[in-house]
Amino acid sequence: MGTVQSLFKQGAFIGLDEYKGQRGMLHLSEISLKWVRNIRDYVKEGQKVVLLVLRIDPSRGHIDLSLRRVNEAQKKQKLQDIKQEQRSKKIIEMIASDLKLKSEEVSEKLNAVLLEEYPSIYKGFESISLDKAVAEKLKIPDKWKPKLVEIVCKSIKPPYVEINGFVELTSYEPDGVEVIKESLSRILKTKGDAELGVSYISAPMYRIHVKARDYKTAERMLKESSEAGIKYVQEKRGVGEFHREWKKQ
Repeated sequence: MGTVQSLFKQGAFIGLDEYKGQRGMLHLSEISLKWVRNIRDYVKEGQKVVLLVLRIDPSRGHIDLSLRRVNEAQKKQKLQDIKQEQRSKKIIEMIASDLKLKSEEVSEKLNAVLLEEYPSIYKGFESISLDKAVAEKLKIPDKWKPKLVEIVCKSIKPPYVEINGFVELTSYEPDGVEVIKESLSRILKTKGDAELGVSYISAPMYRIHVKARDYKTAERMLKESSEAGIKYVQEKRGVGEFHREWKKQ
C-alpha cells in the first residue's frame, strides 16, 4: 500500500505506507496496460494505491513499483489485510485500556503468542471468536484472558462459509406430495454444527443451503442431510439423486 507523493512526466513517486521513510518510483509504463495520455487520469497526489514491488536496488536506494500488474483479487486481498490489521490494533488498544496497561506491552505479548500459531493477529482473534477455549491455551497472564475474550467476541463476528447442493426427489406413490414433504423435513432435521435451509427450485429439484464455520463441517452436513432425504424417498419406492451443482437445462 502506498500514497502518491508527487507526479512527473515519466511517472510518480510513491510513499510506502508500511515502510516508514521509504518511497518507490512508479514508471509511466507500469501504470496501465493502455497508453497513458495523462497520468492524472490514473493517479493523483495523496491517493492510496496497491502496488507490486518489481525491483529493489539497495546500493542506489531505488524501488521500482507497478500498478498495472496488480489484479483486482490481489488489490481486494491487500485492502482486506490492512483493514484487519487496523482492527487488530484497535482491539489491542481496547484490551490495554481496560487492563490499564500500555498498548505496546499487550501488543508485543499477543503478537509473540498468536503469530506462532496463526498467519496474522487477526486470524488469531478470529479463532478466539469461534472458540473461547483458544484464549485459555495462550501463554499470556491469566488476568488478561477474560478481557481478551470479551473484547474479541464483541469486535469480531465469527467467520462462516456457505455452500449449496441440490437433491432431485421423485415419488410415484398416491401420497407422493407428503412423501416429498417428509423427505425435506428429514433433511432439515439433520443434526450437526451448521445451519440448514431448503428451497424449491423446480420439480423435482430442491436446493440445500448450508452455513457453517468451515468448509469441512459444511460439506459433511451437506452430505448427511442430502443422504437422509434421499434415503426416505427411496424407502417409499421413490427416486432420489444428489447434485453438487445443478444447471437448468
